[in-house]
Amino acid sequence: MRKLFIPLFVLLMLSQLSAKELIVTSGAAGVKTAKPKPTERVYLGSYLARGQLPANEVYRIDAPVEGIVERLYVHLYEPVKRGQKLLLIKSPELLELEAKYIDSLIQLEYNRAEVDRLKPLFEAAVVAKKRYLEAENMLIKFKTQSSFYRHLLLEWGLTKSQVDEMTETKKPLATVAIYAPISGIVNDMAVYPGIYLQRGKHAMTVINPKGVHLVLALPVKIAKHFERGEKLFIGDKPVKVESVSASVDPRTQTVAVHLVPEKGSSLMAGEKRNVKLYRPERAYMLPASAVIEYNDKEAVFVKSGKGFKPVVVTVISRSGREVYLRSKELTAASDVAVSGVIALKGALEGAGGD
Repeated sequence: MRKLFIPLFVLLMLSQLSAKELIVTSGAAGVKTAKPKPTERVYLGSYLARGQLPANEVYRIDAPVEGIVERLYVHLYEPVKRGQKLLLIKSPELLELEAKYIDSLIQLEYNRAEVDRLKPLFEAAVVAKKRYLEAENMLIKFKTQSSFYRHLLLEWGLTKSQVDEMTETKKPLATVAIYAPISGIVNDMAVYPGIYLQRGKHAMTVINPKGVHLVLALPVKIAKHFERGEKLFIGDKPVKVESVSASVDPRTQTVAVHLVPEKGSSLMAGEKRNVKLYRPERAYMLPASAVIEYNDKEAVFVKSGKGFKPVVVTVISRSGREVYLRSKELTAASDVAVSGVIALKGALEGAGGD
Protein backbone atom coordinates (compact mmCIF):
# COMPACT_ATOMS: atom_id res chain seq x y z
CA MET A 1 0.00 0.00 0.00
CA ARG A 2 1.36 3.43 -0.84
CA LYS A 3 0.26 6.99 -0.15
CA LEU A 4 -0.58 9.70 -2.62
CA PHE A 5 -0.14 13.16 -1.05
CA ILE A 6 -2.16 16.02 -2.53
CA PRO A 7 -1.42 19.60 -1.38
CA LEU A 8 -4.10 21.00 0.90
CA PHE A 9 -4.23 24.33 -0.97
CA VAL A 10 -5.44 22.66 -4.18
CA LEU A 11 -9.14 23.33 -4.67
CA LEU A 12 -11.58 20.51 -5.51
CA MET A 13 -12.03 20.22 -9.23
CA LEU A 14 -13.75 17.85 -11.58
CA SER A 15 -12.44 17.51 -15.12
CA GLN A 16 -14.44 15.80 -17.81
CA LEU A 17 -12.02 13.96 -20.11
CA SER A 18 -14.69 12.41 -22.26
CA ALA A 19 -18.41 11.92 -22.35
CA LYS A 20 -18.05 8.61 -20.47
CA GLU A 21 -15.13 9.24 -18.09
CA LEU A 22 -14.96 11.56 -15.09
CA ILE A 23 -11.72 12.32 -13.28
CA VAL A 24 -11.60 13.73 -9.75
CA THR A 25 -8.39 15.74 -9.86
CA SER A 26 -8.24 16.43 -6.17
CA GLY A 27 -10.01 15.33 -3.07
CA ALA A 28 -8.13 15.36 0.21
CA ALA A 29 -4.56 15.23 1.29
CA GLY A 30 -3.21 11.84 2.21
CA VAL A 31 -5.33 9.58 -0.01
CA LYS A 32 -4.03 6.04 0.37
CA THR A 33 -4.23 3.46 -2.40
CA ALA A 34 -4.00 -0.32 -2.59
CA LYS A 35 -3.84 -2.78 -5.44
CA PRO A 36 -6.71 -5.29 -5.86
CA LYS A 37 -5.68 -8.75 -4.74
CA PRO A 38 -6.76 -11.45 -7.25
CA THR A 39 -8.41 -14.51 -5.70
CA GLU A 40 -9.89 -17.75 -7.01
CA ARG A 41 -12.26 -18.17 -4.06
CA VAL A 42 -15.02 -15.91 -2.80
CA TYR A 43 -15.96 -15.84 0.86
CA LEU A 44 -19.62 -16.69 1.49
CA GLY A 45 -19.67 -16.35 5.26
CA SER A 46 -19.03 -18.11 8.56
CA TYR A 47 -21.61 -20.74 9.50
CA LEU A 48 -22.18 -23.43 12.11
CA ALA A 49 -21.45 -26.88 10.64
CA ARG A 50 -22.71 -30.12 12.17
CA GLY A 51 -21.15 -33.51 11.50
CA GLN A 52 -23.67 -36.10 10.33
CA LEU A 53 -23.22 -39.70 9.24
CA PRO A 54 -25.19 -40.64 6.11
CA ALA A 55 -27.23 -43.84 6.20
CA ASN A 56 -24.76 -45.80 4.05
CA GLU A 57 -21.98 -45.24 6.61
CA VAL A 58 -23.97 -46.73 9.52
CA TYR A 59 -24.54 -50.49 9.69
CA ARG A 60 -26.75 -51.98 12.37
CA ILE A 61 -25.89 -55.63 12.91
CA ASP A 62 -28.70 -57.85 14.23
CA ALA A 63 -28.64 -61.57 14.97
CA PRO A 64 -29.50 -63.40 11.71
CA VAL A 65 -30.40 -66.57 13.66
CA GLU A 66 -31.52 -67.51 17.14
CA GLY A 67 -28.72 -68.82 19.32
CA ILE A 68 -25.98 -68.30 21.90
CA VAL A 69 -23.08 -65.89 21.42
CA GLU A 70 -20.20 -68.32 21.64
CA ARG A 71 -17.43 -65.79 21.09
CA LEU A 72 -16.80 -62.06 20.62
CA TYR A 73 -13.81 -61.02 18.53
CA VAL A 74 -14.02 -57.23 19.00
CA HIS A 75 -14.50 -54.64 21.74
CA LEU A 76 -16.56 -51.46 21.94
CA TYR A 77 -15.02 -48.57 19.94
CA GLU A 78 -12.46 -50.90 18.38
CA PRO A 79 -11.46 -50.18 14.75
CA VAL A 80 -12.43 -52.97 12.35
CA LYS A 81 -11.82 -53.74 8.69
CA ARG A 82 -14.39 -54.85 6.17
CA GLY A 83 -14.76 -58.64 6.29
CA GLN A 84 -13.28 -58.93 9.81
CA LYS A 85 -14.98 -61.51 12.05
CA LEU A 86 -17.04 -59.83 14.81
CA LEU A 87 -18.82 -62.61 16.70
CA LEU A 88 -19.79 -66.27 16.56
CA ILE A 89 -23.31 -67.57 17.24
CA LYS A 90 -24.09 -71.21 18.04
CA SER A 91 -27.60 -71.89 16.82
CA PRO A 92 -29.85 -74.98 17.20
CA GLU A 93 -32.24 -73.25 14.78
CA LEU A 94 -29.46 -73.04 12.20
CA LEU A 95 -28.65 -76.75 12.65
CA GLU A 96 -32.29 -77.59 11.99
CA LEU A 97 -32.28 -75.58 8.75
CA GLU A 98 -28.99 -77.15 7.68
CA ALA A 99 -30.45 -80.62 8.28
CA LYS A 100 -33.36 -79.78 5.95
CA TYR A 101 -30.93 -78.50 3.34
CA ILE A 102 -28.74 -81.59 3.51
CA ASP A 103 -31.79 -83.87 3.32
CA SER A 104 -33.03 -82.03 0.23
CA LEU A 105 -29.58 -82.47 -1.36
CA ILE A 106 -29.65 -86.22 -0.70
CA GLN A 107 -33.15 -86.48 -2.16
CA LEU A 108 -32.03 -84.40 -5.14
CA GLU A 109 -29.12 -86.72 -5.89
CA TYR A 110 -31.30 -89.81 -5.55
CA ASN A 111 -34.02 -88.50 -7.86
CA ARG A 112 -31.50 -87.26 -10.41
CA ALA A 113 -30.04 -90.79 -10.54
CA GLU A 114 -33.55 -92.26 -10.78
CA VAL A 115 -34.46 -90.02 -13.73
CA ASP A 116 -31.17 -90.89 -15.45
CA ARG A 117 -31.96 -94.59 -14.95
CA LEU A 118 -35.56 -94.42 -16.14
CA LYS A 119 -35.04 -92.16 -19.15
CA PRO A 120 -33.57 -94.79 -21.55
CA LEU A 121 -36.12 -97.36 -20.33
CA PHE A 122 -38.95 -94.90 -21.00
CA GLU A 123 -37.58 -94.13 -24.47
CA ALA A 124 -37.42 -97.89 -25.18
CA ALA A 125 -41.04 -98.27 -24.00
CA VAL A 126 -39.95 -100.58 -21.17
CA VAL A 127 -41.17 -98.22 -18.42
CA ALA A 128 -44.54 -96.51 -18.38
CA LYS A 129 -44.65 -92.76 -19.08
CA LYS A 130 -46.43 -92.14 -15.75
CA ARG A 131 -43.60 -93.61 -13.73
CA TYR A 132 -40.99 -91.60 -15.61
CA LEU A 133 -42.92 -88.32 -15.18
CA GLU A 134 -43.35 -88.98 -11.45
CA ALA A 135 -39.60 -89.35 -11.08
CA GLU A 136 -39.02 -86.19 -13.14
CA ASN A 137 -41.48 -84.20 -11.00
CA MET A 138 -39.77 -85.36 -7.81
CA LEU A 139 -36.45 -84.17 -9.26
CA ILE A 140 -37.90 -80.70 -9.95
CA LYS A 141 -39.38 -80.58 -6.45
CA PHE A 142 -36.08 -81.23 -4.69
CA LYS A 143 -34.19 -78.87 -7.01
CA THR A 144 -36.54 -76.09 -5.95
CA GLN A 145 -36.44 -77.11 -2.29
CA SER A 146 -32.65 -77.29 -2.07
CA SER A 147 -32.32 -73.93 -3.83
CA PHE A 148 -34.77 -72.40 -1.34
CA TYR A 149 -32.84 -73.73 1.68
CA ARG A 150 -29.54 -72.60 0.18
CA HIS A 151 -30.73 -69.02 -0.19
CA LEU A 152 -32.16 -69.12 3.32
CA LEU A 153 -28.81 -70.23 4.77
CA LEU A 154 -27.08 -67.37 2.98
CA GLU A 155 -29.72 -64.98 4.29
CA TRP A 156 -29.14 -66.23 7.82
CA GLY A 157 -25.46 -65.37 7.73
CA LEU A 158 -23.53 -68.29 6.28
CA THR A 159 -21.00 -67.36 3.62
CA LYS A 160 -21.12 -68.77 0.09
CA SER A 161 -17.98 -70.79 0.74
CA GLN A 162 -19.53 -72.30 3.89
CA VAL A 163 -22.69 -73.31 2.03
CA ASP A 164 -20.62 -74.71 -0.85
CA GLU A 165 -18.59 -76.77 1.64
CA MET A 166 -21.79 -78.10 3.23
CA THR A 167 -23.15 -78.98 -0.21
CA GLU A 168 -20.00 -80.97 -0.93
CA THR A 169 -19.52 -82.71 2.43
CA LYS A 170 -23.17 -82.98 3.57
CA LYS A 171 -21.99 -82.02 7.08
CA PRO A 172 -23.76 -79.26 9.06
CA LEU A 173 -22.06 -76.26 10.68
CA ALA A 174 -23.00 -75.60 14.30
CA THR A 175 -22.12 -71.90 14.31
CA VAL A 176 -22.56 -68.82 12.15
CA ALA A 177 -19.96 -66.04 12.07
CA ILE A 178 -20.88 -62.37 11.67
CA TYR A 179 -18.44 -60.21 9.68
CA ALA A 180 -17.94 -56.44 9.49
CA PRO A 181 -19.84 -55.04 6.47
CA ILE A 182 -17.60 -51.94 6.27
CA SER A 183 -14.34 -50.64 7.67
CA GLY A 184 -14.88 -48.36 10.66
CA ILE A 185 -15.34 -48.63 14.41
CA VAL A 186 -17.70 -50.56 16.67
CA ASN A 187 -19.91 -47.71 17.85
CA ASP A 188 -22.17 -49.70 20.18
CA MET A 189 -22.40 -53.25 21.48
CA ALA A 190 -25.40 -54.99 23.05
CA VAL A 191 -24.02 -58.55 23.40
CA TYR A 192 -21.51 -60.50 25.47
CA PRO A 193 -20.30 -64.12 25.41
CA GLY A 194 -22.98 -66.55 26.56
CA ILE A 195 -25.99 -64.32 25.93
CA TYR A 196 -28.91 -65.95 24.13
CA LEU A 197 -30.14 -63.93 21.16
CA GLN A 198 -33.48 -64.06 19.44
CA ARG A 199 -33.39 -63.72 15.69
CA GLY A 200 -33.38 -60.01 14.80
CA LYS A 201 -32.01 -58.94 18.21
CA HIS A 202 -29.55 -56.03 17.98
CA ALA A 203 -25.92 -57.05 18.47
CA MET A 204 -23.77 -54.03 17.54
CA THR A 205 -23.36 -51.10 15.17
CA VAL A 206 -20.37 -50.39 12.94
CA ILE A 207 -19.90 -46.86 11.60
CA ASN A 208 -17.41 -45.25 9.25
CA PRO A 209 -16.37 -41.99 10.97
CA LYS A 210 -14.43 -40.90 7.88
CA GLY A 211 -17.70 -40.68 5.96
CA VAL A 212 -19.12 -37.82 8.02
CA HIS A 213 -21.00 -35.21 5.99
CA LEU A 214 -21.27 -31.57 6.99
CA VAL A 215 -24.69 -29.99 7.41
CA LEU A 216 -24.89 -26.19 7.25
CA ALA A 217 -27.95 -23.97 7.64
CA LEU A 218 -27.41 -21.33 4.95
CA PRO A 219 -29.42 -18.24 4.03
CA VAL A 220 -31.93 -18.86 1.25
CA LYS A 221 -30.25 -16.32 -1.06
CA ILE A 222 -27.04 -18.38 -0.96
CA ALA A 223 -28.37 -21.94 -0.80
CA LYS A 224 -30.81 -21.58 -3.70
CA HIS A 225 -27.92 -21.10 -6.15
CA PHE A 226 -26.17 -24.38 -5.22
CA GLU A 227 -26.41 -27.46 -7.42
CA ARG A 228 -25.64 -31.07 -6.53
CA GLY A 229 -22.00 -31.90 -7.20
CA GLU A 230 -20.91 -28.25 -7.08
CA LYS A 231 -17.47 -27.71 -5.58
CA LEU A 232 -17.04 -25.41 -2.57
CA PHE A 233 -14.39 -24.92 0.10
CA ILE A 234 -14.43 -25.14 3.89
CA GLY A 235 -11.36 -23.08 4.67
CA ASP A 236 -8.84 -24.52 2.22
CA LYS A 237 -10.41 -28.01 2.09
CA PRO A 238 -12.59 -28.89 -0.94
CA VAL A 239 -16.14 -30.16 -0.42
CA LYS A 240 -18.98 -31.06 -2.77
CA VAL A 241 -22.67 -30.27 -2.48
CA GLU A 242 -24.39 -33.60 -1.80
CA SER A 243 -27.92 -32.27 -1.45
CA VAL A 244 -29.94 -29.15 -0.67
CA SER A 245 -33.12 -29.26 1.39
CA ALA A 246 -36.30 -28.50 -0.52
CA SER A 247 -37.80 -26.61 2.43
CA VAL A 248 -36.94 -23.46 4.36
CA ASP A 249 -36.83 -23.27 8.13
CA PRO A 250 -39.64 -20.76 8.80
CA ARG A 251 -38.02 -19.58 12.03
CA THR A 252 -34.50 -18.86 10.75
CA GLN A 253 -35.22 -18.58 7.00
CA THR A 254 -32.31 -20.92 6.29
CA VAL A 255 -31.92 -24.02 4.14
CA ALA A 256 -30.03 -27.17 5.18
CA VAL A 257 -27.17 -28.02 2.81
CA HIS A 258 -25.25 -31.33 2.96
CA LEU A 259 -21.58 -31.09 2.00
CA VAL A 260 -19.22 -34.03 1.45
CA PRO A 261 -15.50 -33.48 2.18
CA GLU A 262 -13.30 -34.85 -0.60
CA LYS A 263 -10.60 -36.09 1.79
CA GLY A 264 -12.52 -37.01 4.92
CA SER A 265 -14.16 -34.77 7.48
CA SER A 266 -12.37 -33.12 10.39
CA LEU A 267 -15.65 -33.20 12.34
CA MET A 268 -17.00 -36.17 14.26
CA ALA A 269 -20.62 -37.23 13.98
CA GLY A 270 -22.70 -34.85 16.08
CA GLU A 271 -19.86 -32.34 16.52
CA LYS A 272 -20.61 -28.67 15.83
CA ARG A 273 -18.07 -26.08 14.71
CA ASN A 274 -18.05 -22.68 13.01
CA VAL A 275 -16.51 -22.90 9.53
CA LYS A 276 -15.73 -20.42 6.75
CA LEU A 277 -17.39 -21.22 3.45
CA TYR A 278 -15.92 -20.24 0.08
CA ARG A 279 -17.06 -20.61 -3.52
CA PRO A 280 -14.65 -21.00 -6.46
CA GLU A 281 -14.91 -17.76 -8.42
CA ARG A 282 -12.42 -15.27 -9.83
CA ALA A 283 -12.62 -11.93 -8.08
CA TYR A 284 -10.61 -9.16 -6.46
CA MET A 285 -10.21 -8.45 -2.75
CA LEU A 286 -10.07 -4.88 -1.43
CA PRO A 287 -10.57 -3.19 1.94
CA ALA A 288 -14.27 -2.52 2.51
CA SER A 289 -13.49 1.19 2.89
CA ALA A 290 -12.72 1.36 -0.84
CA VAL A 291 -16.34 0.81 -1.92
CA ILE A 292 -18.89 3.62 -2.14
CA GLU A 293 -22.45 3.92 -3.39
CA TYR A 294 -22.61 6.02 -6.56
CA ASN A 295 -25.71 6.56 -8.75
CA ASP A 296 -27.49 3.62 -7.07
CA LYS A 297 -24.48 1.42 -7.85
CA GLU A 298 -21.34 0.43 -6.02
CA ALA A 299 -18.03 1.82 -7.17
CA VAL A 300 -14.38 2.37 -6.28
CA PHE A 301 -11.97 5.21 -7.16
CA VAL A 302 -9.10 4.11 -9.39
CA LYS A 303 -5.97 6.28 -9.89
CA SER A 304 -5.96 7.78 -13.35
CA GLY A 305 -3.29 10.30 -14.29
CA LYS A 306 -3.28 13.06 -11.67
CA GLY A 307 -6.64 12.13 -10.23
CA PHE A 308 -9.14 9.33 -9.59
CA LYS A 309 -11.96 8.01 -11.70
CA PRO A 310 -15.04 6.18 -10.34
CA VAL A 311 -15.29 2.58 -11.55
CA VAL A 312 -18.52 0.64 -11.11
CA VAL A 313 -18.00 -2.76 -9.46
CA THR A 314 -20.13 -5.75 -8.56
CA VAL A 315 -19.76 -6.70 -4.90
CA ILE A 316 -20.02 -10.46 -4.51
CA SER A 317 -19.58 -10.74 -0.75
CA ARG A 318 -18.08 -9.12 2.31
CA SER A 319 -15.79 -10.52 4.99
CA GLY A 320 -15.24 -8.23 7.95
CA ARG A 321 -13.00 -5.47 6.66
CA GLU A 322 -12.60 -6.98 3.21
CA VAL A 323 -14.85 -7.04 0.19
CA TYR A 324 -14.92 -9.44 -2.77
CA LEU A 325 -15.81 -7.81 -6.06
CA ARG A 326 -15.37 -7.93 -9.82
CA SER A 327 -15.15 -5.37 -12.61
CA LYS A 328 -13.85 -5.48 -16.16
CA GLU A 329 -12.06 -2.16 -15.56
CA LEU A 330 -10.00 -3.45 -12.62
CA THR A 331 -6.65 -5.22 -12.85
CA ALA A 332 -4.15 -6.42 -10.30
CA ALA A 333 -2.04 -3.35 -11.21
CA SER A 334 -4.82 -0.81 -10.53
CA ASP A 335 -4.29 1.72 -7.74
CA VAL A 336 -7.56 1.93 -5.79
CA ALA A 337 -8.27 4.55 -3.15
CA VAL A 338 -8.83 2.97 0.25
CA SER A 339 -8.74 6.09 2.43
CA GLY A 340 -9.89 9.62 1.74
CA VAL A 341 -12.69 7.97 -0.25
CA ILE A 342 -15.42 10.06 1.39
CA ALA A 343 -13.71 13.28 0.28
CA LEU A 344 -13.38 11.97 -3.27
CA LYS A 345 -17.05 11.03 -3.28
CA GLY A 346 -17.99 14.48 -1.96
CA ALA A 347 -15.99 16.12 -4.73
CA LEU A 348 -17.68 13.94 -7.32
CA GLU A 349 -21.19 14.62 -6.02
CA GLY A 350 -20.54 18.34 -5.51
CA ALA A 351 -19.29 18.79 -9.02
CA GLY A 352 -22.17 16.75 -10.38
CA GLY A 353 -24.65 19.10 -8.69
CA ASP A 354 -23.12 22.21 -10.21
